[in-house]
Amino acid sequence: MVRSVYSGALAALFLLFSMCSVQAQNRFEISAGAGLFEGGFLKAKYGNRIEIGLSQDFVSQLHTTGLEVYFRIPRKHEPALPGPFYIMCGVSTTLFGKGYDTFEQTFIYPRIGRSFLFRRKTGRAGLNADIGFVIHRHTDPPAGYLTEVIPISCSTGFFYRF
Repeated sequence: MVRSVYSGALAALFLLFSMCSVQAQNRFEISAGAGLFEGGFLKAKYGNRIEIGLSQDFVSQLHTTGLEVYFRIPRKHEPALPGPFYIMCGVSTTLFGKGYDTFEQTFIYPRIGRSFLFRRKTGRAGLNADIGFVIHRHTDPPAGYLTEVIPISCSTGFFYRF
């Protein structure tokens, strides 16, 4: 029941954001990397100053699926261009987890981060690094639902922009 609510909400948000036309949204980005509470992930993001992304963990037992929203802080001297620093918030859940330990686990992770470009002129490939905290909600049959705040959450991923 709860999984269908989360998957329905994820699908509704994806449709809402895909139908909205936002000016200056012209960048598609894919990235692969690893993170604390994300495992080994593959992400796809679209946007320029505001980016909407989907994340899938392929390595850990949890196999979390997430929806992420990024806000790229504008450059000081060029406010029309997004800068290297960003604020993001993601929500991931164990839609495709394997085993009883993965049943109904949700992670909410706000973070701050920075993008490092490998070549400054082309700006297509680089590294994203971010850090923040995580709110973990999960079930424990004797105790019911538990919510924990874990003080550190981070990820690092290599990206390529189209």
